[in-house]
Amino acid sequence: MTKRQKFFSALGRFFKEFFTKNIFLKVVALLFAILLWGYVLSIENPEYTKRVRDVEISILGESTLNARGLMLVTRDTGTTDVDVLCRINKHSELDATRITCTIDLASRPITLGADENSKVITFDVQVSVPTEYGTVQSIEVSSVDLEVARISTRNNVQISVQYAGSLPEGFTVEVPSGLSISMTGRKSLIDRIARGEVTVVLDSLPINDPQTLANTYDLVLPVRFYDSTNVLLDDLVSSTGEEFTANVQVTIRAFREFDIEPSIELLEEGYTYRYVLSRSKIVLFGERSVLDQIDFIRTETVTAMPNMNSTPMSVSLILPDGTELAAGAPKTITITMFVEEQTETQIFTIPITYENINADAVSLSPDAPNTVTVVVYGPMSLLQAFQKSWVKATVNCYGYADGVLTLPVQMKLDDKANGLTVSLQEETVEVVLLPVEIEQP
Repeated sequence: MTKRQKFFSALGRFFKEFFTKNIFLKVVALLFAILLWGYVLSIENPEYTKRVRDVEISILGESTLNARGLMLVTRDTGTTDVDVLCRINKHSELDATRITCTIDLASRPITLGADENSKVITFDVQVSVPTEYGTVQSIEVSSVDLEVARISTRNNVQISVQYAGSLPEGFTVEVPSGLSISMTGRKSLIDRIARGEVTVVLDSLPINDPQTLANTYDLVLPVRFYDSTNVLLDDLVSSTGEEFTANVQVTIRAFREFDIEPSIELLEEGYTYRYVLSRSKIVLFGERSVLDQIDFIRTETVTAMPNMNSTPMSVSLILPDGTELAAGAPKTITITMFVEEQTETQIFTIPITYENINADAVSLSPDAPNTVTVVVYGPMSLLQAFQKSWVKATVNCYGYADGVLTLPVQMKLDDKANGLTVSLQEETVEVVLLPVEIEQP
């Protein structure tokens, strides 16, 4: 190595050690750099272009469009990238929230032809940035195509209620009848509506205390609309782009079904009654603790009299405190009374008459049965007047030879026994016919 090379090598080591091992010099260099950067920011503050991505494009003037009898069909305007010439001291703060990109629907006249229900129109995108953040250099999306359509209004569109899920046992659901909705939306769809429908999800209704009358819930439910061919109009929205909803009051109540037991008082002894009810059961609503203590439902007292046979009467139900009928359910029932004289059964012994015995050949054994038992059933007034002579019991012995015979008992009633039911307790008797000895001449 030459003297020249040695000199520069030694000089390089000196500066390297001076700048890398001298702490004081490092601190001085750092302070100098900070002062230099502060000067650049506060004095020079240079500008350069920053691209801000995904700036949302918003819509203005929709109410003005609606006032013209039109509405937006397309509402998804998307986003755009914007290039901004920005001061370096605002660079970190500049983001999508600092930039406004809008489409003003009121900025241009929009008309539809007589035969047009909708039209696609190109709108310019306006962009602005606060002055302290710089100036807009360019925008990626400078215009957006939006579809506008005629609007129409319909009043009192009928809404039906469907149910999903189930309630605990002993609870029922009620909603008011005649639900309807008034609506303003896209004419081509509004004109197709044939019916509306909402769904109440029963599983979602909390029943906090099953021992009390369940609650009433005011629900806001989305409405589904169908045309006359039952096709769902799933893209139907209001003129402001909102989903159509209906306010539905849903009442959940505890209930039980009970038998109806009429209160009947018999006016005269010696009579009995039966009845037919227009309905034998009734459903009551109320607190579960009250319903569980009820066995059946009584009516007002009805007096049964002999002249009431086949007479229908309207009587009121007696509802226990804390219960009620379903809305519109009648609070009366019809009882048809059948009041009849009391009936009983009595037993009588009737003499038997043996007829047509061939006395030349046979004779009746002395121990042959001479009575038969009859069962008489009927009203007490007739039973009290009954006489044994009204019944004739006979045994026909015609044509029989001697021997042990089982013969039928025949019964004949007098007309005075009309209204009574008479039957033989023994329908046959066992008799012995003895041969007659013929004397020799």
